[in-house]
Amino acid sequence: MNTIVEKIDKDDDFLAALGSKKNTYPSEAIAWVMWGCAALFYLYEYVLRVSSSVITDDLMLAFNVQATSLGVLVSFYYIAYVPLQIPCGVIVDRFGVRPVVTFSALFCTIGSLLFAYSTDLFVAQIARFLLGAGSACAYLSCTTVGATWFRPERFAVIAGVTMMMGTFGGMLGGKPFAMLANAIGWRDAMVIAAIVGIGVTIAAWLIIRDRNPDRTNQDSSNNDSSNTLLHGLKVISRNPQVWLIGIYGGLMYVPLSAFAELWGVPYLMKAHGINNETASFASAMIFLGMALGSPLGAIFSNLIKSRVKVMSWSAITTMLVFSYVIYVPDISLDLTYVLLFIAGFMCGGQILYFAAAKEITPPQYSGTTIGFTNALVMSSGIIFQPLLGIILDHVWDGNINSEGMPIYTLHDYQQALTTVPLCLLCAWFVMWFVRETYETNKAS
Repeated sequence: MNTIVEKIDKDDDFLAALGSKKNTYPSEAIAWVMWGCAALFYLYEYVLRVSSSVITDDLMLAFNVQATSLGVLVSFYYIAYVPLQIPCGVIVDRFGVRPVVTFSALFCTIGSLLFAYSTDLFVAQIARFLLGAGSACAYLSCTTVGATWFRPERFAVIAGVTMMMGTFGGMLGGKPFAMLANAIGWRDAMVIAAIVGIGVTIAAWLIIRDRNPDRTNQDSSNNDSSNTLLHGLKVISRNPQVWLIGIYGGLMYVPLSAFAELWGVPYLMKAHGINNETASFASAMIFLGMALGSPLGAIFSNLIKSRVKVMSWSAITTMLVFSYVIYVPDISLDLTYVLLFIAGFMCGGQILYFAAAKEITPPQYSGTTIGFTNALVMSSGIIFQPLLGIILDHVWDGNINSEGMPIYTLHDYQQALTTVPLCLLCAWFVMWFVRETYETNKAS
């Protein structure tokens, strides 16, 4: 790490020299180092985000709750995450990635510790809230690096590769975290996660560098007084296409927020009679598929010169595969692995919603645009994580096990998970009203 820091420090003069030049960019090696450290934090927070999916039984037992309360507990992450998306865009635009990522990682560390030692449901909710608040700027920080350190034509690919890092975090928060929690207990596993967070915090402060402040101030002074959060929001929110793209993204995120991040593991445990470690591996196939599908979807979009086509195909193909997984009886576990991987791969095309939204809004509002779009996308977590729990409790027949925990049947899970393909079908329908944005990007 010392070698990396020394290399970056030596390049500070080079970056300062760029300050007086417009449309200049540092070497891609330096840009990738900056992006890599921000992406490390994104991977870390994603582990924390999805970790609850493999310890659902432990959490229900620890806090003596049923599906609805568990869904609400986990969704507290998004209750903090979603409202902070827009101010995070302004904060990152004004103060830079380095301090934002550093303090965000520190928030996640504190939230992990609080969650580990919580014995009361309210305290656990506060801990999940802190995790959501700390994670709010993670993806935005990575895409801000992409927007400011890389050339514009690279943005769609950077957005896809960033999502790939998040999906790797989703995989680590699956079976590896389940194995750790089963071996030492979920509370000690969260303590270890907090220790990792300290390392991520230190790395962010040592490695990340923002552009020359003189350049930032100079560029800011050239903007008129209307370049404010309120004005940016007014411009963005008055564009119906941005709303449609954000709604599409929220519907497309349901396979992750509702299935992969929470209800997928208990469903697979019930459907195949397996433990949480094995079930989490099956769910992790979604993240592995997205890890490949997100950057390849962006590349394919550039090749065929269309965002809309790839986003539309992504919705309908993911819907078909998920329907097969949920409704077709007696699927082997191996085939389930393959189908969930395919579903994740096809779902990867959704990541183009960031590029599409950015391409139809003024460039000076890029951070606010990404934050606004991400707020719409991540709202699905607030809505659908508790909603599936409510459906489960509504169709539950009242049976409990010896520990007093509710026993949900396979049919109960299938009824709740019907929400997933329905949302994907709606996402496909929304795309009929979205105009192509690729040529807009090329024209600019």
